[in-house]
Amino acid sequence: MKRARVRGAGVAALTLLSLMGAGPTAQAEAASSCALAFCLYEHDKFEGAEEEFMFEGWNLCYSVARVNNKASSMRNNSAARVQFYNTSNCSGAYGYAASPSSSDGDLTNNGFDNKTSSIKYVRP
Repeated sequence: MKRARVRGAGVAALTLLSLMGAGPTAQAEAASSCALAFCLYEHDKFEGAEEEFMFEGWNLCYSVARVNNKASSMRNNSAARVQFYNTSNCSGAYGYAASPSSSDGDLTNNGFDNKTSSIKYVRP
């Protein structure tokens, strides 16, 4: 009887450790639906609100709605460059460009943290 209890306690401890090992970052990345597109995230390291874009063609402008002027990280899983604009309708010069198949966990180092209002999908 003691063996069964010890084994049960060991299984419970292993289960608890495995759940604790999957911290907030691992859980956030696993929950992300950004597989074949481009995503902006509200916070650094792909956390917070997520806005996903599925591009329909080259040189089209897309308005940022959910994380407008709040994007702090991005994933570009597309095959093209994505240009970031701090104004609506992709007007004026772009301030940052994400290379194809790239990610950036903190847009602060590019001077474009919390500034994105629109994006454009352009050929690489």
